[in-house]
Amino acid sequence: MATLYVQEQGAMVRKEAQRVIISKQGQILQEIPLNKIDQVVLMGRGVQMSTALLVDLIGRGVPVMLTNQRGSRHYATLTAGPSRFGALRLQHMQRVIDPAWTLELARAIVAAKLSNQRTMLAASGWSAAPTAVAQITTALGSLEHAVDVDAVRGYEGAGAAAYFGAWRTALQQAWGFQGRAFYPPPDPVNAMLSFGYTLLMHDVLNAVQFTGLDPYLGVFHVIEAGRPSLALDLMEEFRPLVVDRLVLELVGTGAMRRDQFERPAQRPDAVYLDATGRALLVERYETVMQAATRLPTGEQTPMRRMILLQAQAVARVVRGEQERYRGYTP
Repeated sequence: MATLYVQEQGAMVRKEAQRVIISKQGQILQEIPLNKIDQVVLMGRGVQMSTALLVDLIGRGVPVMLTNQRGSRHYATLTAGPSRFGALRLQHMQRVIDPAWTLELARAIVAAKLSNQRTMLAASGWSAAPTAVAQITTALGSLEHAVDVDAVRGYEGAGAAAYFGAWRTALQQAWGFQGRAFYPPPDPVNAMLSFGYTLLMHDVLNAVQFTGLDPYLGVFHVIEAGRPSLALDLMEEFRPLVVDRLVLELVGTGAMRRDQFERPAQRPDAVYLDATGRALLVERYETVMQAATRLPTGEQTPMRRMILLQAQAVARVVRGEQERYRGYTP
């Protein structure tokens, strides 16, 4: 098990010998060897963890992430801290105030995202796909001539409009999908996308912090207090490959049912996955992240490791050890 997700409200997560024990009201729900866990996600304020286990995990370099119960909001990540990466972080701060450097990195990230969106649509068989593919190709061609990051954002937005426009044509009738909307998600497809992107953000954030970069100093997403802009940046190229593909598979195979969603009484305009839906998406997400994907050399590596390799590539560019960043396009 690479990531341990705990979403049972009222659960207690503790350490016993070299095992993690999850229990509720005195009944053991799950036991996992400590050495099998790479990260922990505690979902909801009703989940508790013992201090002894928390200290042990941090000492092992295993991050503990706190989210709300639905997984749609990330509260914090607990780690040992970035103190040993002072030199890299200083270089990182110097780089992000260089407009030419930020433009080149943002352009590379968005180029990979658009390419991956185009590949996804080309394989979909949707009637609206060819038109959207042509529009994304146009955005990719224009991206090469972007003069600043705002222009890069504009071309990314044009690609996203074409991409999710094709989704709308294909999924509107059966699933009520009108387009990408996330706060709050108004339909089941958006609910799955938002939850999946939160899971992905956990993995990208973990990779960025493990590498030693500052997750709050991004280039494409605006730097704001509390926003892990660099992690959000690096997510972009993996959104189509991981979450979008997973959601379309769940919808296309009928694995996710319409009765696995709920509308909270306090938010009747919102649609969220229920507990069984979240458990299914988490299970399928972990399968994707542990599945092999192709490196540029032709070798195979798990998708989760590919994210780490991309974060390490950014670090090499920051240090000047690599001339430019190349986004991942399998």
